[in-house]
Amino acid sequence: MKKPWWFAVAALFAVFTAIPSQAAVVDKVVAVVNNRIIMLSELNQEIKEVVVAPEAEVNVREVLDAMIDRILLDQQAAARKISVSDEEVRAIVKSQQEARNLDEEAIAEELKKQNITEELFYRQWKYQIISRRLLDLVTQGSIAVTDEEIEEYHREHYEEEGSAYGRQTKIAHILINKETENALSKAEEVLELAKSGEPFAELARKYSMDESSAQSGGLLGYFVKGDLVPEIENAVEQTEVNGIAGPVESSRGYHIVKVLERTEEGETSVSRYRGRIRHQLYMEKVERFITSWLEDLKKNSYIEVKI
Repeated sequence: MKKPWWFAVAALFAVFTAIPSQAAVVDKVVAVVNNRIIMLSELNQEIKEVVVAPEAEVNVREVLDAMIDRILLDQQAAARKISVSDEEVRAIVKSQQEARNLDEEAIAEELKKQNITEELFYRQWKYQIISRRLLDLVTQGSIAVTDEEIEEYHREHYEEEGSAYGRQTKIAHILINKETENALSKAEEVLELAKSGEPFAELARKYSMDESSAQSGGLLGYFVKGDLVPEIENAVEQTEVNGIAGPVESSRGYHIVKVLERTEEGETSVSRYRGRIRHQLYMEKVERFITSWLEDLKKNSYIEVKI
């Protein structure tokens, strides 16, 4: 299970000794972020939540800086009317659990080990989802990976330059979670829209519940025989290039699948790894873009730290 952002932050903390025990503390303002005030009591609560082990050392300023970043993102999301319901959060979490074959007992045990409440778990997931949707919106149309960049990366990082693979198929999908009300009917409705000529990528961004691929138009990349679950692989094998299959039922829900491209047997490994390399380069560019964007956001915001 992918750990929330604050797991990494927790590892960086140094001993928090500057603030007295709660009984002796008079609440005060520790920071102002535009029109949002952060109180000392909020900071103390944040520290309690991000510190996994009682004996862990914490750095107060790093906790506060992380809070400021989160508040800035929250403000930007609110300005763009980006939100997610509690029901949607739970549906997304359940989908991710099923994709990783994690049952409720395994999740509960992990939360117990990390001393994390279920409330905090879902609150952090909600923040992650909203942040991702905001950053997807901010980066949309601003980042591109060229074929030349992919080929150069392949030459530098892969040794199998001349090796060949069997036939590969490039696909995209739209996922409707089983927990969705009238899930099959919804999937059939989206399938009809796709077959009627609606742009598949736009439908994926609008309807797909697969958070990892929706904003890239449902793109899953290249696959060879044996890579996909049998239900989807059988549907893909029977579908021509540019054809659409579905709804295909799997343990995750109902899939509408589009076959985008097929390569012939014997093509070099650059085609085998193209999707993976494109994703790697794209994420590197996204990270640089977001770092720069966040720095600009801070420069153009009113931020005052009082500790």
